[in-house]
Amino acid sequence: MKTLALIFGILLVIATFIWFFYLVPLGCGMNPTGCRERFDVLSLVGLVNFWAPLAVASIAILYGSARR
Repeated sequence: MKTLALIFGILLVIATFIWFFYLVPLGCGMNPTGCRERFDVLSLVGLVNFWAPLAVASIAILYGSARR
């Protein structure tokens, strides 16, 4: 179970970075009316799309790496 939590946490970290720094701006850029929005890490969008999944991934990694 701890090994699965560790693997899940690592994959979620990778997916979070791909999601926030590649797919979110890509989706905005595909908007036919144009997109002038910035996606900062220290904003509400960053809180929801970057920090929340990163916190879940960190908890899963800490749980999976605990030696007990």
